[in-house]
Amino acid sequence: MRDQNESIKILHVDDEPGFADMAATFIEREDDRFNVKTVTSPDEGLQHIKTEPVDCIVSDHDMPEQTGIEFLESVRDEYPSLPFILYTGKGSETIASDAISAGVTDYLQKGNGTSQYTVLTNRIRNAVDKYHTQTELAEREKRLNLFFEQSPLGVVEWDKQFNFVRLNETAEEIIGYAEGDLIGHSWQKIVPESDREPVADVVSSLLENKGGYYSVNENVRKDDERVICEWYNRVVTDENGDVVAIFSQFQDITDRKAREQELQRQNDLFKKSQEIANVGAWEYDIQGEQTIWTDQVYNIHDRPREWTPNNEAVIDLYHPDDRPQFTQAFRDAVEAGEPYDLELRVQLADRETRWVRTRAEPQAEDGEIVRLRGAIQDITESKQRIREIRELKRQYQSLAENIPDGAVFLFNDDLHYVRARGTELETVGLSPDEIEGATPHDVFPEETADELAHYFTEALDGKTSTFTQSLGEDTYRNRVAPVRNGDGAITYGIALAQNVTNQISRKQRLEAQNEQLEEFAKVVSHDLRNPLRVVDGYLELLRKECESEHIDRITQAVDRMDELIEDLLLLARQGEPVGETETVDLAEIVETCFRTVETDQATVDLRVDRLIEADQSRLRQLLENLFRNAVEHGGAGVTITVGEVEGGFYVEDDGPGIPEDEREDVFNAGYSTVEDGTGFGLSIISEVADAHGWDIRVTDGTSGGARFEVTGIEVAT
Repeated sequence: MRDQNESIKILHVDDEPGFADMAATFIEREDDRFNVKTVTSPDEGLQHIKTEPVDCIVSDHDMPEQTGIEFLESVRDEYPSLPFILYTGKGSETIASDAISAGVTDYLQKGNGTSQYTVLTNRIRNAVDKYHTQTELAEREKRLNLFFEQSPLGVVEWDKQFNFVRLNETAEEIIGYAEGDLIGHSWQKIVPESDREPVADVVSSLLENKGGYYSVNENVRKDDERVICEWYNRVVTDENGDVVAIFSQFQDITDRKAREQELQRQNDLFKKSQEIANVGAWEYDIQGEQTIWTDQVYNIHDRPREWTPNNEAVIDLYHPDDRPQFTQAFRDAVEAGEPYDLELRVQLADRETRWVRTRAEPQAEDGEIVRLRGAIQDITESKQRIREIRELKRQYQSLAENIPDGAVFLFNDDLHYVRARGTELETVGLSPDEIEGATPHDVFPEETADELAHYFTEALDGKTSTFTQSLGEDTYRNRVAPVRNGDGAITYGIALAQNVTNQISRKQRLEAQNEQLEEFAKVVSHDLRNPLRVVDGYLELLRKECESEHIDRITQAVDRMDELIEDLLLLARQGEPVGETETVDLAEIVETCFRTVETDQATVDLRVDRLIEADQSRLRQLLENLFRNAVEHGGAGVTITVGEVEGGFYVEDDGPGIPEDEREDVFNAGYSTVEDGTGFGLSIISEVADAHGWDIRVTDGTSGGARFEVTGIEVAT
């Protein structure tokens, strides 16, 4: 569009130079946009417009070489629409008629006075404005036609009744009709009956210019094939706002819709599969530090959809004991591209603990890790099932071994013993052969038999039970569980009876000792710590008042006393007997403990594949203290080996070892060969073992270092 302030170039042709110059002066005064060039002959005028385009020509009529009309005809041969005003002193109807026939834009007779220049200026302005308007419209029409014909989309022009006016070749290809087949026909010709109501609403909105600018609907091709098309509609209105035409661009999206439907079907299937398998998918954008969860991940973590899964918040979802392992694995995946596959515990909003399997696969672009993609699955039930299977496997293993202080019974659905093994069978005075085929009432006293029959029946209904019974002077801990086949059906029941008479006696002794230890702990905690805090406070005041090297030495002594008190308290509490135990994977516990101890470049050689019954927290204290002891005495780069022995495990290092004459003293409280050690680490280890009823001894390692053997543990290979 022409700028309103743009200069208007005018060529004035007149054989009278004086008059031409004067006219130019007045014209330019009338409108500061006008820039007038004067020449004195038509030939000179033709040469000028060939080298320098103008917006309008003003020409005299009577000139020696050519008349103004002859000049007009010459101009029209090259410039058919250029504004040309015949400004002549000789006027007649004949001249005016000839001028109009030759295509003059306007005709004006010269007059007296300066007012004629105002009229001439207006005539020039009107002619130029009309010329530029027509030019712009022609350019627009040209561009529209180019767009119409060359558009990669189908294009249709509709009239104000929404009938076809024209369409391009792409439109013909999409709907299968030639332009001549549709011109003058309504939109209904290409819309099936099923879609006419919604399309009619779109048409109505467009005709009122109140909407319908985008729509998707089915269309019918000439060969009756149905296609889905996406329509973009634009309305053309006149100066009164009335709709005069509508243009539509459209494309066939049948294949795209089919892909979208297939993708939606796959997404629905994927979502349903996640729900069935209790698996969720997630993605972490490393650069943007943004995490995306599927709905199932929110379900597994019991978090609302508006909850934001940033890194710190996600770490807090895991059990405190498992957070270091998860954090390290996540960091290794982001920084080193290491995938991980972990089984960890998570804590739900109601503090319930569940087991999950979480996996991550780093994704790289141009050699740089840019995102992690992974999955998380709730494996609580399968974890419990594995524990049950391992427990049954452990019990089956016991059937083939001579179980010290215990016996194993296998019974069927009518409570008859199928098999029996163990040293404690002598207690009832029967051999395994005599027990097989009998019922509890055939073997045990009535009250004991009734209780056994009750728990046996519950086991055959799928319940696992643990209970104690007394037979004579002995006490037995019984575990009764169902035995299932590969299909999960219960086929037998299994009962393990373990003589715990000595353990109970020992527990009673320990409880008595613990009462004394508790009193000791109270004295240590209150009567020693409080004065120590007072000393520490006055030391701080003294440090501000004066400078002395003796203050640092006193501070070191206070810190040393604080460490001794802390270890004494820990030692006192380790004497508490172990209550409930659980089946734990020794290898997993060893790996977790080694990661949480400052190992100073030490390495661990893991040679265990064993499940044991233990208090997991207390077992970790035992292992962590053994690892610290190995690092403190073995030095940087020490190798620690954890392996199996009969009835337990061992921990050894390749350090200097412990002299044989000192081995009886290492478990005594306060004993240490390290200058800054408290001497309570190995004493705590001994107390943890005693609390479980285990035995611990120290001997030479394979490479000459120290070797600690923990035995008397209830294990299953």
